[in-house]
Amino acid sequence: MRKQITLLLIPLLLLSCQSESGQTANEDESATIVQPTITDSLRQVYYHYYNALEKPFPTHCVPERNKVNPADAAPLDTVFFIFREQLKEIVAKKDIFKLLEYVDGNIKVGFGAENGLKTFIDMWELNSPEQIPDSKLWPTLESVLHLGGLFNEKGDFFTAPYLDACYPANADAFETGAVIGAGVRMRAGPGLDTKVLGNLSYDILEMIETTPIEQTIGRETYPWIKVKTLDGVEGFIWGKFYRSPIDYRVGFQKKRLDGWKMVTLLAGD
Repeated sequence: MRKQITLLLIPLLLLSCQSESGQTANEDESATIVQPTITDSLRQVYYHYYNALEKPFPTHCVPERNKVNPADAAPLDTVFFIFREQLKEIVAKKDIFKLLEYVDGNIKVGFGAENGLKTFIDMWELNSPEQIPDSKLWPTLESVLHLGGLFNEKGDFFTAPYLDACYPANADAFETGAVIGAGVRMRAGPGLDTKVLGNLSYDILEMIETTPIEQTIGRETYPWIKVKTLDGVEGFIWGKFYRSPIDYRVGFQKKRLDGWKMVTLLAGD
């Protein structure tokens, strides 16, 4: 019975979001965005989430030769920061109905005509109760949302992760990626039992290949990736700590009436 109700609710929620999206399209987007009042209770929620951060990133990109240092400007906007932290909780619980409330009806999920909530649901296999828990959307969003991000100049658009905004223009985004951690060990072979060649912290690396060798560490399974430093040293790092700048990134926009919404979830270029 519960499965039948779930199957009925997804199309209904989809129809509702599409209707809201249609109304938004007719609004005057150039009109002034309504700014929410920052109340004491809102500040308390903000500090609750901020104090829970293990190690906040700097709020801006810090350029350094051959590195992409992390940045997260989200705490600069009280409402957006709370929005994002609540979204993290929704993703952790795999709550599809709450998630769809955060997604714009015209979300862009491809570089062609692949837009809209229905395409989003189909693409991430969210059509049935059996599919939802195993959808790749959950780990994809979890990794992106925990990697900071930056606002545009107007402050009404936020892009995550930070690599999208902080990646140096002179680095080839198709041939290189970056270490997304500090003190990550590069090894002589694809395994924890091989020699450590050095420790890397947010270094830009040339991608050689993703090996077929996977390893589970702390209940997380990733392949070992063969890489080369920009100084020419070849080695292997565990896949959790390597990310391409053209991997999935998410965009959030401040809507005039609806507040913040997820409007893009894209990979590639």
